[in-house]
Amino acid sequence: MAKRTRLIDTLQEEEIQELKEDQEKDNSIVERKAPIDQIISKDGAKDKQISAKVNMKMYSAFTTINKRQGVSNNSALNMLIANYVRENRDILEDDGIF
Repeated sequence: MAKRTRLIDTLQEEEIQELKEDQEKDNSIVERKAPIDQIISKDGAKDKQISAKVNMKMYSAFTTINKRQGVSNNSALNMLIANYVRENRDILEDDGIF
């Protein structure tokens, strides 16, 4: 008798695979610098989710750009966040985080 797979299990497996692929793309596209590596977990696990309400026209343009570059929206957001943290690391250094 074949093992039945629940839909939620299948979706979770697909999401895990997508996250792995996103991480591989991130690693090949973005060259991380030492300060960023200090705040990104070493195993590449992503344990935070964010939500944002954005203008629909802006979101559509963002998605179109990412599709044409072969990057997921999630990967693009991760790159933007990494750049933002890198550019503002002096604030973290002031707080003794770095």
